[in-house]
Amino acid sequence: MDMNENDADASLAERLAGVDLDAEIDDDKMVKIWEALTEKEREEFTSLVNRRQIDAILTPWKPWWYESEKPEISEITNDVSEQTKKSAIPPVLAIGAPVQTLTQKVHPSVIFQLAQISLAYVYMMRHLNGEPYGSNLPVAFTDIITASPLVASKVSEIYNSTHEALLVGFCNIDETMSIASKCTLLSDLLAIYSKSMYVAAMVSEVYSIANSLISQDPNFGLKKSKVKYAERRLYFIISIVKQMQAETDPWEFMAADIALLKQRFESEAEAMKSNDSLELVSVLFGRLQIAPASRTARIDPANPLRASLKIEVNLSPSTYPEEAAEGDPGAPI
Repeated sequence: MDMNENDADASLAERLAGVDLDAEIDDDKMVKIWEALTEKEREEFTSLVNRRQIDAILTPWKPWWYESEKPEISEITNDVSEQTKKSAIPPVLAIGAPVQTLTQKVHPSVIFQLAQISLAYVYMMRHLNGEPYGSNLPVAFTDIITASPLVASKVSEIYNSTHEALLVGFCNIDETMSIASKCTLLSDLLAIYSKSMYVAAMVSEVYSIANSLISQDPNFGLKKSKVKYAERRLYFIISIVKQMQAETDPWEFMAADIALLKQRFESEAEAMKSNDSLELVSVLFGRLQIAPASRTARIDPANPLRASLKIEVNLSPSTYPEEAAEGDPGAPI
C-alpha cells in the first residue's frame, strides 16, 4: 500500500514503527520501507542514486583508526553520535602461535603481503561504510580477496617491496582508481601503521571475517575450502604480527614506505595540474598566433609528468623476479 497525502505529516519513524529495522533487511522489508516513503522522499532518494550521491543518504562513518590517539580495545558498537557513526577498535584476538612452530621458513615477502592485506582491509571498510558483518560478510570477504588474492590462494605472490605490493593491490581493486582515492587509502594505512596495536586489531578483524563466514551455513555462495584456507593463512599472519609486537617500533619502516608512495602520488597529481595548465596556455597562444620568446616548456613529450618533476619509478626487472624463490613464502604448513 502506497503512502497517501494524509500520512505525509507523520514522521518517518512513525511510519516505520511496524518494521523491525534491527534485524536483517530482506526484500519484504524493503518493499514496506519504500511504501512508507512519501512521493517527495522517493523522488529525492531516486535522484541521489541516479547522481551516485549515496554518501548523502548514509550515516557518515569515521574509521576506527582515526578515533583516538590512545588505542582502547573494546567491543564493536553501533552507537550514533553527532550524526557520525563511530566504530570502536576491533578486539585483538588472543590467538596465534610461535612462527617457528607453523613453518620451517618465513619468506621476507610475507611482510609485503601484509601491506597488501592492509590495503584490502581499508578499501573494504570504506566500501561497506564500516559494516563488514551480517549480510555484508560475503561482500567484505570478496573485497579482501579481490584486492589481495593471496589471502585465499595456495600460490603466494613474491613481492620485493611495500610499493610493489601496494601498486599491485591498487590495480586489483581498480586500474582506473583516481590518485585522490589512492591517497585516501594510503592515509588510512599510515594511521594504522602508526601503532602496533592497530596493526594487530586490523589483522584480527580480517581473520574474524573469514572465521565468521566458516560458521555460516551456507557460505553465501563462497567456496568453503577457499574461506578455510584464508582463515589458516590469516592465522599465520596474526602470529607474525604478534611476534613483531615485541620489537621497538616494528612498523616504522612500513609507514615510511607508505608515506613515500603517497608523496609520489601527490607529486604526480601536482604535475598533472601543471601539465594541464601548460597545455591550455599552449592552445591559447596557438589560437592567438603568439610565439612566446625564450619560454619553451621543458617537457618531454614521451613522459611530461615524470620529466618535469624528475619522478623516478623503480620498476626494474629485479622488482618482478622471473623465478619465484624456492619453497612456499611463509605459508603455514
